[in-house]
This record gives sequence, C-alpha cells and structure tokens, in this order.
Amino acid sequence: MRPKTERTVEALLKEKKIFEIVNPRLVQATPEISLASAMALMKEKKSGYIVVAENKKAVGIFTETDVVLKILGRDVDEKRSIVEFMTADPPTLSLQDSVGRAIDVMGERRFYHIPLVDEKGDLVNVISVRTLIRFLAEFYPTEIYNLPPKPGQIMLTQEGG
Repeated sequence: MRPKTERTVEALLKEKKIFEIVNPRLVQATPEISLASAMALMKEKKSGYIVVAENKKAVGIFTETDVVLKILGRDVDEKRSIVEFMTADPPTLSLQDSVGRAIDVMGERRFYHIPLVDEKGDLVNVISVRTLIRFLAEFYPTEIYNLPPKPGQIMLTQEGG
C-alpha cells in the first residue's frame, strides 16, 4: 500500500501553472511562409510545429501531422503558402492556466502543441505534450520504470527479450 501524500497528483495538476513548467522555446512564422521554407525551419529548429502568427496573434499552427496527412504522397507545390495546410484558429492557453487545463485541451482537441498567449492575446510561447510528459513523469517512482509490463511476468533471458 502506498503512503498517502499530502497532495494528490490531481490536485497538483489543478494548482500548477503552465508558466512553472514551460520551456522558453517558440518556433513561429508569418502566414506568407512557403511550405518549403516552413519544413526547412522545422528541420533546422528540430521542431514538430510552427505557430503561424500575424501581428503577435496566433492565427494557425502547422505541425508534422499536417505534413503527413496533407502533403506527403501528394503532388503539392512547395511554393504554396503554409496557410493552405495549417490548422486555423488553434486553441490557445495562457501562462496562468493550470497544467491540468493544458492536458484537458490537448486530449479534447487532439493537439500536441498549444500556443500560449498573454493577457492581451499576444503570442508568447507554446506548450507541448513532451513538456507535459516530462512533468508527469516526475510523479512516478523509478520502481515503476523497472517493472515488467505484466505483473508476475518472469523474463526467460537476461535482456528480457
């Protein structure tokens, strides 16, 4: 039986604010950027997204999912604007929103990246599912990582394979 902790993970997710866990990394471009330039930027920055911004406002998001579903395997002119392939008007969150809210929005909308805005609605950052996973992993003891996938499982070889 696990010892009771003073605060549950659920309570902490409601209390912890996004600004407390987010990394200062934002990859953005204007709507005029071409597909070729956008994909080169993603590759250069090692990013799975570009927030498309105009006048400091997030007007869209272009992700690796957009590349896979809308571009790969099709005869698409890479000179075309990213606007034709991005997801327009993505959901946004504020740095003051809770981590739990970010998890909820990502789950409901099936987004891996959500633009973050300030009180004026200006784009300031992005929160990624990777950041959330790293944050959540802190709650699990190392013993969990070392358990076999099935309780009671006995590995027949030293490597477990």
